[in-house]
Amino acid sequence: MKNFFNNIKKYPLIVFFGVFLYVLSIADWFSPQYEFSDLENRYLSDFPVFSIKSLINNEYTPKIEDFTEDHFIKRNSWISLKSISETVLGKGENNGIVYGKDGYLFTKVLNSDHTQRLKNAGALGAFITANPDFNISIMIAPTAPSVMTDKVKDGSPVNNAAAVISQVSELAGSENVVDVTDSLIAHNDEYIYYRTDHHWTTLGAYYAYADYMQTIGRVPQSLDSLEFVEVEDFLGTHYSKSKNFNVKADTMSYIKNDSQIDIMGAVDSIYDYSKLETRDKYAAFLRGNNGYSTIKGNGDGKILVIKDSYANCFIPFLTEDFAQIDVLDMRFYMQNVNLLMEEQQYDEVLVLYNSETFDTDIYVPRLVMYNK
Repeated sequence: MKNFFNNIKKYPLIVFFGVFLYVLSIADWFSPQYEFSDLENRYLSDFPVFSIKSLINNEYTPKIEDFTEDHFIKRNSWISLKSISETVLGKGENNGIVYGKDGYLFTKVLNSDHTQRLKNAGALGAFITANPDFNISIMIAPTAPSVMTDKVKDGSPVNNAAAVISQVSELAGSENVVDVTDSLIAHNDEYIYYRTDHHWTTLGAYYAYADYMQTIGRVPQSLDSLEFVEVEDFLGTHYSKSKNFNVKADTMSYIKNDSQIDIMGAVDSIYDYSKLETRDKYAAFLRGNNGYSTIKGNGDGKILVIKDSYANCFIPFLTEDFAQIDVLDMRFYMQNVNLLMEEQQYDEVLVLYNSETFDTDIYVPRLVMYNK
C-alpha cells in the first residue's frame, strides 16, 4: 500500500484530474434537474424508460447521452467555456452554431439526407391538388446564409435555401411558389436578419410581405406608413446555443398594431408585451406558437396562414389588408385542414416556412393526413 501511494505521488496531475472527475460526478448526481431551459428556449430531455427492445435497437443509449448532456451540472457555464476555447483555438463553430463575419451566427447544417424535405414538398403538392378551388401560395423564406452571403465564411456548412425552394417548386408547382430571395438580397445591406437569432427581422419580413401582396394582386402598405418600435438587448437562439462570449446583442423591432388575437377563445393583443422583458423576446409576436388562432383585421377577405415561427412577425402586416387572418401551426394542430378551408372559404392561403425548418419539420405532412 505504501508503494502504491509513493507511486501515485509521481503523477500529481493524474491524481488531480481523477479526484476532480470523481467530485464532479458526485456533484452532478445531486444537482437539480430542470424540465425547461430558458436560455435555449426548449424542453430538456427526460430520463428514458429502460426496455430490452430499446437497448437492442440502440435507442436507449443515445437517449441516456442526451439526458446526460442536457442535465450536466453548470451546463451553460461549460458551453461558455467551450465557446471561448474554440475561439482561442481558431475554430469557427460551437454547439451546432457556425460563426460568420461581423458577429453573425448561423445554424450548422451537415445532413445530406433530404428525405424529410421530399416528404414535405410532396405533401404540399398533394395539399394543393386536394384543394383546387383555393388560391394557395407557398413561401419558403431563405435563412440568413442564403441572403447575407458576404457574412458567411468560405466552406461553412450552412443551409442552401435555393436547393430547398427548387425542390418545392418541382414537387408542388413553381406557379404556386413565391420566391422572395431576390427581394431580400436587394436589401441585404439593411438590417433584415438578426445576428444572434435564426429569424429574419421585422424589416426583412416586410420585404417578403410586399412581394407576397404584389404576387396575389394586392397593393402592400408602404414602408413609410408603418411605425417600428425597437427593443434593445435581444439575444436569440443562436446565441443561446453557442454562448459566444464576444457577441453583440441585437435590436428587435415590431410594428405598432392594435389588432387582437383569439387563441382558443382567449382574446388579447396581437403582441405579448410581457415577453419583451424576457430573454425570449421573439415570443411576443402572436403570443408565441399556437395550434390555431384567428385575428380580426381592417381589410377585405380572409386569409389562412400555415406557418412556422418565421411568419410570427410577418402576419401583423396582413391586418390592414384582410378582415380575417387565421393561423395554423401544424406542430400543434391535428384537425382536418381541408375541412377548415371548406368551412371558412378563404380568399387566400399562404404556407410560410423558413428553408431550414422545412428541411427537417416532421409535421408538414399533417396537411394531407385526412386526404382520401
